Amino acid sequence: MLTMLKPTQVQGQTYFTEKENAVFKNIYSYRMLTADSLVKAEKNLNDAVWPLLSANVAWSEILAGHLENDQWNEQFRTGLKESKKLLDKKEDLSDEELFYFIIIHAFKTRHELLNNNYLNAASDLNTCIGQISDSFGKEEEYEPLYLTSGLYYYFIAKAYDDYKWLRPYLLLYPKGDSKKGLSYLYKLTTSSDVFLKNESNYFLMRIYYDLEKDYKRAEMHARYLLKYSPDNLIYRIYYLKIIEELGQSELYAAERLKYIQMTHGSPQLSTEQKQHFISLLDEE
Repeated sequence: MLTMLKPTQVQGQTYFTEKENAVFKNIYSYRMLTADSLVKAEKNLNDAVWPLLSANVAWSEILAGHLENDQWNEQFRTGLKESKKLLDKKEDLSDEELFYFIIIHAFKTRHELLNNNYLNAASDLNTCIGQISDSFGKEEEYEPLYLTSGLYYYFIAKAYDDYKWLRPYLLLYPKGDSKKGLSYLYKLTTSSDVFLKNESNYFLMRIYYDLEKDYKRAEMHARYLLKYSPDNLIYRIYYLKIIEELGQSELYAAERLKYIQMTHGSPQLSTEQKQHFISLLDEE
């Protein structure tokens, strides 16, 4: 779900232009075809954010059941390549461009991990480690960096604690700090920017559900996400997983039925994607 930002903050409220906000709104509402049309209609091809947005739409489609789809995988790779090409023309990266650079390689790493290409994933992380290091300490002057820094600090610390065989390799990277990482993500939950609020709540939900096993905290963040993006099926499947862990059987039954109805009723999901989302119920 990790996406990217447009750093034209207006009166302390948003990092997006109206057009970019429209793309994100449609992605969060699982209207990816509409989001893709909005991106393709944009003629500003010299701004690195637009090919990055194109990659983000494709990533959402891939996660929504199109893992082997050539069209979406190619759009994903092309978007990242074009965005990086524009950034490579710059002699010095601004804070916003530094953020884009990190996001590009974060996307590439996640895509490689999705396909179990662990060596390629490690290579992508290594490629941008200099930019990640350069971004540390700049969070106050450019708020979106709290997101990338927070995720880095938490997951590097978690990997160091949980996988002893990785420790010699991780010593080559800036040290992690799980408390600091979580504090950075929580800082964004009170941001005036709606996108940063959404992304921080999403990652906190995943961290507390997948890793910390703190289901009450995970539920709090899932409820926030569904309050503002009720049509997002990824948020809904995690909400179902969480309330099942909490033993809320009656609520689970009602929410499960709602999920099935929403999946079958979605006009922008293919039959393949609908089958994918229904199959996720069997994985709980």
